[in-house]
Amino acid sequence: MEFILLPEMVDGLIFAMENQNTRFLFDAGTGCCIPDECKSDDEEDRYYDIPRWDPAHGFHIMEQFTTQVHNPLLREALREALSQRKGVFRRYKEVLRTAPAIEQEWYRFKDNRMKAAVYEWYNELRTMWGLEKICFEEETEPQLLLQDFIFTEQPAMTLDSAVLQNFISAAAHYDTSADERSRGTEATLMEASMLLGKAWLLYIDTNLETEEMGDNKTEQDNTVILSAYTNDELCAVCVITELHGSPSLCIPFLRVIPEYRGLGLGKELLQRALDYAEQHEAQSLLFSDFCTPPHFIAQLERQGFSQQGLFYIYEGRFSAAK
Repeated sequence: MEFILLPEMVDGLIFAMENQNTRFLFDAGTGCCIPDECKSDDEEDRYYDIPRWDPAHGFHIMEQFTTQVHNPLLREALREALSQRKGVFRRYKEVLRTAPAIEQEWYRFKDNRMKAAVYEWYNELRTMWGLEKICFEEETEPQLLLQDFIFTEQPAMTLDSAVLQNFISAAAHYDTSADERSRGTEATLMEASMLLGKAWLLYIDTNLETEEMGDNKTEQDNTVILSAYTNDELCAVCVITELHGSPSLCIPFLRVIPEYRGLGLGKELLQRALDYAEQHEAQSLLFSDFCTPPHFIAQLERQGFSQQGLFYIYEGRFSAAK
């Protein structure tokens, strides 16, 4: 019996495929999956074996997903979970729970792979029926994840100093070596914070009003922070400040905490910073975070920043608009 594969049928098939305790058949007459013992013997041609999906298939897609995780710490933790002799699936899920945004992407990835298996199964049936195969368009748009975040723009002085300190502490903890982290002293944290961007120290001390940066002054009152939140957690920060006596703006600090790296948050904040600079008629945008990861340097260059000495400077559409 031929049938048209509808979205609700795909969902039902995936649900049945994941059930390892019951053997299901697909009933083309009702479009539902039923336990094998519930089939009617007088209409054999309406029942089909569902796509095969066993623990080996699940393990394989976990391996595939792990290779695509950009966050090195999380990727290593997932690999460690996969290397366990027992409880691999449980351990893998426990690691993913520590990074909610990546966990969501895992479920999207897994769902896509299982849908692909369903469409492959259905195309085999269509070939048997003498029909042309149909295409499966995988849902791979990573920017959909950005919908899970709330982006804000606010003056630096309106943010809670403790929240900012906690954020930079989290970034410093993961962006320094294991030996530095093991010392766990306040001096080490300050050293790490300086490595993350010396100018950032200006913004985590509410007692500081101005500070020298080269030949220019920066002022907290003229500083804006672009942020990304999810579940009330501060996930990413981009600082934009005016350079005293200059028509240019500066980014002294842009960082995404480790749990949320690899989702495009840094790219999104950089784009928002460019939009902000254009709206405020800046002549150029100076990027001066000296501890930027190499992969983000490549992102800067793709966005049109060019290296000039120690800094990366964007003039691009600003100069074109004048």
